Amino acid sequence: MMHNPPSLKSHMHLSVIAPASAPRNPEDLKQGLSSLINDGYKLHWFPEKLNAQDYLSGSDSQRATQCNEAFTDSQHLIAIRGGYGCLRILDQIDYDTAKSNPGIVIGFSDITALQLSLYTHAGWKGISGVLVVEWHQISQTMKHVIRKLLQGDVPKPITGLKTLRDGTCTGTLLGGNLSTIVRMVGSKYLPCLDGKLLFIEDINEPPYRIDALLTQMKHANILDQLGGLIVGRFTDHSSDDDLHQQMIIKDTIHRCTAGYSWPVVSDLNYGHFLPRSILPIGVTAKLTAHSSAGTLEILEPLTQ
Repeated sequence: MMHNPPSLKSHMHLSVIAPASAPRNPEDLKQGLSSLINDGYKLHWFPEKLNAQDYLSGSDSQRATQCNEAFTDSQHLIAIRGGYGCLRILDQIDYDTAKSNPGIVIGFSDITALQLSLYTHAGWKGISGVLVVEWHQISQTMKHVIRKLLQGDVPKPITGLKTLRDGTCTGTLLGGNLSTIVRMVGSKYLPCLDGKLLFIEDINEPPYRIDALLTQMKHANILDQLGGLIVGRFTDHSSDDDLHQQMIIKDTIHRCTAGYSWPVVSDLNYGHFLPRSILPIGVTAKLTAHSSAGTLEILEPLTQ
C-alpha cells in the first residue's frame, strides 16, 4: 500500500538535487534558488558535493548519493534541471530508504525517469512541470498550484481539452517526457501502465519519431491496457509553423493509437514552454472525453 507523503503545511523544506544535467546558465540557478527562498522555502543544497562532467551535473555516484542523502533530509526534492542523466543513476538509488520516507520529486523532462522509478519502487509521488532554473520565471499561478499540491489541496479540474477519442476512465495519473518514458521500456524502473492515465510531452521530436516511440510502446504491449492518454505539447524549435506542427503530431498520435478503446485527449497546456500546467504524479484522477471537450479531474490529494 502506498502512503501519501507529509504535507508542507507546517514547514517548507525542500532538498535541491541535480540528478541530470548542469544548468546551461549558472545565473538561472542562482536566481531560481533566490526566488524559491523569497517564496518561503527552506532549501537544502550542497553544490560542493558535485563536480560537473561534460553534459552531467556530476558523476553518476555523486548524483545518486545526493539523491539518497536527500531521502532522509527533507523528503521533498526539487531538481535544478532536466537534460539528461537520470537514467544512468536509477540502479544506484536507495529505494529502501526512500520507501521508508515517503516524499515527492518536483521536476519534469529528464526528471521523469527518477519520478517514475521512485513511484515504482518506493511509492513516491511527484509534481511535474517546473525546475529550479526556471522558478524565477514561472507565473504566480504556477507557484500557487505547486504550493497547494504540497499542502494537500486538490487542484481544480483541467477543462477544455480536445477529444481525439471519446471515453471515460478513472486511474492513477502518471507521465512526463515521452522519449524518456520509452527509454525505460523493458527495465524494472518503468511502472506498470495497465489502467493508468498517461500524460505525455516532448521537444524536438518530429512526427516520424513520435510515431516510432508510440509504436515501440505498442510492440512492448504497453498500449494494450492503458486507461487513457492525455497529450501535451510537442514543441520543435526549428519549426516556424507551430500550429501546423501540432496538427500533424495530433494526427500522428491519433493514428498510432487507433484500435484501442481508451479515451484520448490533446491540447493539454504542458510541455517545454512557459507557462505550463502543473500535474501531480501518482494520484487518482478521472479523464472524461466527450465530443464537445475533455476534462482531467484530480480526485485525491498528493500529500496527507
